[in-house]
Amino acid sequence: MGTPPRKSTQPLRKKSYHHGDLRNAIIDSVAKLIEDKRSLAFQLKEVANLVGATQPAIYRHFEGKDDLLVETALRGYRLQREMREQAIEATGGTALEGIIAILEAYVLFSVRKPGFFLLIKNLETNEILSSSSYLEERKVSIRRITNLIEDCIEDGLFSETDTEIAHSTLQSAAYGLAHLYITGQIQLIASKQADDPELPKRVFSRCLSGLLSEAGKKEFAHISDNLRPLI
Repeated sequence: MGTPPRKSTQPLRKKSYHHGDLRNAIIDSVAKLIEDKRSLAFQLKEVANLVGATQPAIYRHFEGKDDLLVETALRGYRLQREMREQAIEATGGTALEGIIAILEAYVLFSVRKPGFFLLIKNLETNEILSSSSYLEERKVSIRRITNLIEDCIEDGLFSETDTEIAHSTLQSAAYGLAHLYITGQIQLIASKQADDPELPKRVFSRCLSGLLSEAGKKEFAHISDNLRPLI
């Protein structure tokens, strides 16, 4: 995988947008500010300055900062879903391939969309967690991989385990690796392999090895031979 995005040292520049895409530009600017600040410590005037608009223009699209964060979080989950489903569609359709695709798409999402990733994985506000639309997106995301895990267990590809243990194991690996990339710590932890696009594949292979049965290991070996680098 290539070098993860780093916080820009250049001052943020104003951009001009047509009114038709101002709403999306505002959301993208919020994600950019979160990426740069690694927090929600920004003001709406910073968002307005970044998109080259006025604060009243923002209020024509959003009730306030809380509402804007909810909409940005929703966009984040939808972007993650798109990347996840694209990755799954590119597989041969087996449950184990689907799990691997989801793990890799999770890391790829964190690298390509770090502001959105940080918001929905680390910085959820009470307002975000009160949004029924957001909770539904999160529920769908969790259910997608748990269904595949259950299929692997039913097909005898996982050794004796239950769905929650398997899910926790896989989530820990994906979440941890994603954070190593977006914080730049991967350069410290795996300095010789940080820029190797095969690194996530090897990490997930180690993670899965503790879950797979002998039949699962055989299927994974076949799948692994055909996996392409993330980037």
